[in-house]
Amino acid sequence: MADPTTVDNLLPGDHVCWTFDDHERHLRALSRFLRQGLERGDQVLYLTDTFLPEAFLAAVQAYGVDVTEPRRTGQLQVMNAEDSYLASGPFEPEQALKGWANAIEQARGQGYPGLRVAADMGWTTRPAPGTDRLARYEARVNTVLADGYALALCCYDRRLFTHAELDLVSAAHPGTARAGAGTLAGWAPLLRVRRTPTGLALRGTADHTNRDALAAVVEPLAAEAVSTGGPLVLDVSELVSADLGAARLVAGALAAAGGRLLLQGTRPPLAELLSRTGPDDPGSPSPPA
Repeated sequence: MADPTTVDNLLPGDHVCWTFDDHERHLRALSRFLRQGLERGDQVLYLTDTFLPEAFLAAVQAYGVDVTEPRRTGQLQVMNAEDSYLASGPFEPEQALKGWANAIEQARGQGYPGLRVAADMGWTTRPAPGTDRLARYEARVNTVLADGYALALCCYDRRLFTHAELDLVSAAHPGTARAGAGTLAGWAPLLRVRRTPTGLALRGTADHTNRDALAAVVEPLAAEAVSTGGPLVLDVSELVSADLGAARLVAGALAAAGGRLLLQGTRPPLAELLSRTGPDDPGSPSPPA
C-alpha cells in the first residue's frame, strides 16, 4: 500500500486516490492527515467506512491526536456513509456534489482557512443504487476542488476492488498513491489543477492515469469560455509532460471554445503533440461549425 507519509505532501486543491490494503497503516495515514489539518486550523471531515466512528476516534487519540476539543467545536467531524453519501438511501452524485459546495461554504463562513476531507470508499461495493456512477462523480469533484480551498483524500481498499475498477476511479483523480508510493522516493500527486483569476492552471503530468480528471476540468472550461464570451486562459506553463491523449483533450477544448480559450506557456513537447492532433487525427474532435 502507499506509505502513510504520502499524505504529508497534500496541498489545498488536491484530489487524491489513496489505495491501501492494511488497516493499521491506513489508520496511521489518517492520523497524520487529521493532525496536520487540525494544526493548520482547517476544518477536518472523515467519512468512514473502514472504522466505526467512536473506535476510530479512540485509535486516533491513542496516536497522540487530541480530538476532544476539535470535536466539541466542530472543527473535526466523523461520520459514516449512511450519514453522508447514502443519507437519502441511493447514492446521488448531484446531491453529493452539492454537499461539497455546502461544506466549503460553511467552512469558509466559520472562518476556517481550509477544508480537508478523507473518505473511505468501501461503501461503494454495496448494492446501493447509483454507485455505478462513482467514477463520473469522482471526476466532477475536481471542478469543486480546483478553487484551492479544500482537499480530498479518497481511500480505496485494494482488497475490495478489482484492478479494472481501481484503474477507472484512479483516472478520475489527478493523482493516485498506489502500492509502494512514498517508500523509495518523495511522492506528490501527478497532476495538480488550480483555478486562476483568468481560467485554469495545470501543473505536473497529464497522461492516461488521470485522463478523466483532466477532461472533467478542461471541457467545462471551454464551455465557460463560450458562455461568458471569454477569453479564458488554460495555463500549461508548469505542465512538465503530457501524452497524446492529454494533448487531444486540450486541442478539443480549444476547438470547442472557438477562439475564446487561450493556451498559455506551451512547452515544446506539448506543442509537438498538439501539432499531431490535426483534423486527420482520429482522436480529435471536429471543429465547431
